[in-house]
Amino acid sequence: MGQLETNLTADVLVDEEAEPDLSVWFGSLEIARTQLAEAAIAAAAVEGCDHGSIGVRICDDATIHPINREFLQHDYPTDVISFPYELAPPQVEGELVASFETAIENASEPSNPLSPREELLLYVVHGTLHIVGHDDQSPEPRAAMRRAEAVAMKAIGIELPLSPPSLLETSPDDDSSDDGMSSGDFS
Repeated sequence: MGQLETNLTADVLVDEEAEPDLSVWFGSLEIARTQLAEAAIAAAAVEGCDHGSIGVRICDDATIHPINREFLQHDYPTDVISFPYELAPPQVEGELVASFETAIENASEPSNPLSPREELLLYVVHGTLHIVGHDDQSPEPRAAMRRAEAVAMKAIGIELPLSPPSLLETSPDDDSSDDGMSSGDFS
């Protein structure tokens, strides 16, 4: 994976509970932070956003669950929640929270060809795409978002399969709240 030319920063916070898994998946915690930041930057670049900042927090299900309940009124853990603050391309500001435990669970599905590492990177890409204006609440925007995911993932060296169910289908609980926050829920 190469560095993209950008004035966009992606600050990655890894909760203590996630550190052991990420160290194994990526080789080290430093490499994990770098690759997660590259995923956010690559996703923002798909929509021409290369100025500003995106905060990325990697947490467990116990941490994302109350965030999902408070901001989206969903009383369960989820994969990723996005908080877009400013979007005026090329400028973007936002944050996302992604669950490494949900990545483990979803990657274990027999129909999912992604590793937990790749699944987590996809959550960061997906969440960032919400921050830069993508929506996945109806078929046409969802298809456009899936194409953007494939472009961003390819930019970080991961080829997504053409049509795995986890990438093409979203649950009926997918939501983008009226205040701009959104949840991924790939499974």
